[in-house]
Amino acid sequence: MKNIFLTAFIYAVMVLSLDAQQNPTFKESRPTFIGLNLDYGFILKHSESLKNLDSAHPSALTIDWSKLLLTQKAWDFCNCFPRVGVDLGYWNWDNPEVLGKGALAMGYIEPYFKTQKRSHLFFRMGLGGAYLTTPFDAVKNPKNDSYSTHLSFALMVGFGINYRLTNQWNIRLAAKYNHTSNGGIRAPNKGLNFPSLSLGMNKSLSAIEYPNLSKIGKREPPENKTRLSLVHFSGWSNATVGEKDKFYVLGFMGKYSRWIGGRSALTGGTEFIFDFSRREQIELNNTNASFIQAAALVGHEFWIGRVTFSQELGIYYFNDYRINDDVYQRYSLTYNFNTRIFTGFSLKAHRHVADFIDLRIGYRF
Repeated sequence: MKNIFLTAFIYAVMVLSLDAQQNPTFKESRPTFIGLNLDYGFILKHSESLKNLDSAHPSALTIDWSKLLLTQKAWDFCNCFPRVGVDLGYWNWDNPEVLGKGALAMGYIEPYFKTQKRSHLFFRMGLGGAYLTTPFDAVKNPKNDSYSTHLSFALMVGFGINYRLTNQWNIRLAAKYNHTSNGGIRAPNKGLNFPSLSLGMNKSLSAIEYPNLSKIGKREPPENKTRLSLVHFSGWSNATVGEKDKFYVLGFMGKYSRWIGGRSALTGGTEFIFDFSRREQIELNNTNASFIQAAALVGHEFWIGRVTFSQELGIYYFNDYRINDDVYQRYSLTYNFNTRIFTGFSLKAHRHVADFIDLRIGYRF
């Protein structure tokens, strides 16, 4: 599920980065909502090291504040009207000795579709932070492989149905998939993965009338349909080797992108990774091997004005010191300062475990 978690922040950037049309066909507004939600779920034991934990059913009370974007810009982007807001939730993990409790704060975006009907579907995507009370401790809490820092990233994706009781009051039911992770800053970091059902009520501070608009058709192609990029990236590995748990990582990437329609492009490329935690492991094991990795990349990009969001699959073709899978994922968000120079960040992960987050700068030919 991690491959869609980053969409939370990305989607918000997409909506806010587009240019508005000059002549909206209806009276635009941005009404404010406040809401209260109750969540109940279960924690997934997604790795062998978590299976010794007792079954847990976390619950939460969440409050939120949001703006509904009844604007031409929003409609032109997604044929929908999104809510953009923040929520704050108090979570009881139902395992106080090992997992403790948590407070999660997230920014989210929630597109509403077919809003002329009293009941309508929505998707919800969120990204933020978490404070977790009982991290791993080798002496005091050795069973907690889920998190080792008080502060973590919090991610969520879900869908549900909203029912309008009046032009101000709404009730809703949603299914969500939630995740916390420190992004590879410190191990252990298996993360908390917990699906939940959410029942809530929210109120608009002003009466709402949804406009009846026609669906936007096929989009025009970009002026430049291909991109050739060269990237340098730097970050910190989450590996623990001996008594050290932070190691510098750097690398280089070359990539070709080709527009295929809408805001989508297909990509292919290669990258070379210099992870110094691997060099430390090789020296400790007295092994004669190279710590350098090289991989082929294939993937997809969203082109949204100056913003690019990419999802890529990497396959190592040089991995002399093999301690993990030969296949991994990359998720990247970059901002174009001009037609040539861009910068951003990227997450590299093997399945559900994050390797590192890097900062990157690139040049486009």
